[in-house]
Amino acid sequence: MTCNLYLGFSQIMTKSFTSEFPHVERYFWTLVNQPKIKKILGEVKQAVSLPPVPSKKPAAQPKETKPKAEPKKEAKKEVEKQAAKAEAAEEEEAPKPKPKNPLDLLPPSKMVLDDWKRLYSNTKTNFREVAIKGFWDMYDPEGYSLWFCDYKYNEENTVSFVTMNKVGGFLQRMDLARKYAFGKMLVIGANPPFKVKGLWLFRGQEIPQFVIDECYDMELYEWKKVDLSDAAQKERVNQMIEDCEPFEGEPLLDAKCFK
Repeated sequence: MTCNLYLGFSQIMTKSFTSEFPHVERYFWTLVNQPKIKKILGEVKQAVSLPPVPSKKPAAQPKETKPKAEPKKEAKKEVEKQAAKAEAAEEEEAPKPKPKNPLDLLPPSKMVLDDWKRLYSNTKTNFREVAIKGFWDMYDPEGYSLWFCDYKYNEENTVSFVTMNKVGGFLQRMDLARKYAFGKMLVIGANPPFKVKGLWLFRGQEIPQFVIDECYDMELYEWKKVDLSDAAQKERVNQMIEDCEPFEGEPLLDAKCFK
């Protein structure tokens, strides 16, 4: 089934078409990200547009015999014709300005996301005292927002490596938001079914619309904005950032970071 779907996804079935079949999408992307299948198919990318349909050329018409123009006038016309073509080509090839991401138009934030990602990556000891404290020192509640997410279909997570690959695929497809986001995804439980929970930091006060539109995984999760006035929710943020174990009374099977 995966091989049958492969040509469709890679050649003609664009996101706008396959988004109407979320269960088929989830099945396909989960399977093609399995190590043994990925070894054969390689990195699978979805078609972004339909291939052009070749048009049938009309049958060649017999050329009409035209009276020969005078050499000088004919040469002048040819020069003018080539100049007009070159001018038209320049107008067509003029690059159009790339539209800015709406998040780039937000007021500047005191939080520099790359500084936080660097602190997170470089902190090896005393994580709570160094990285967690540094996060709250940097955090800008006006320029960024924090979100919890919970997978809607945890009852399906009966195989550990499939569940971990599912989360890995989600993070791969979130690459379009790397400039504007940081995330932690936890796979929880000693025995199946495993629970998948996450914490995300996004630029702005809402989940970016382009992420919702382009990453189909978003609809597979329940999203809740973190209320930082609630001490319990703030502590839960701390625990998810530092991969605290046990988490909510259960062991961690896996913890992945998007940075």
